Amino acid sequence: MVTLTAKLTVKAGKEQEFEDTMKKVVPEVRKEAGNRAYTFCKAKDNPRVFMFFEEYVDDAAFSAHRKHLGELGVNLGALLDGAPVLEFYEKIAE
Repeated sequence: MVTLTAKLTVKAGKEQEFEDTMKKVVPEVRKEAGNRAYTFCKAKDNPRVFMFFEEYVDDAAFSAHRKHLGELGVNLGALLDGAPVLEFYEKIAE
């Protein structure tokens, strides 16, 4: 299992575009064969900061997800202010 959070800071003025784009992407990612969770969140104290909680069955499924985002036409480079911050976790209990 691959469990991670992805923290993304969006360029000033691109917040709504990013939110609208990703709201459409979330259901498509949830259809990916190896996806187990894909939750989209926005920071309460900073409208430019977003976070995804993600789970995939294995590394191959996570790699397929990254490719799928490109196929969906998501151009994160045009919207983000810096690289996403990925943090990987080991699941201990459910």
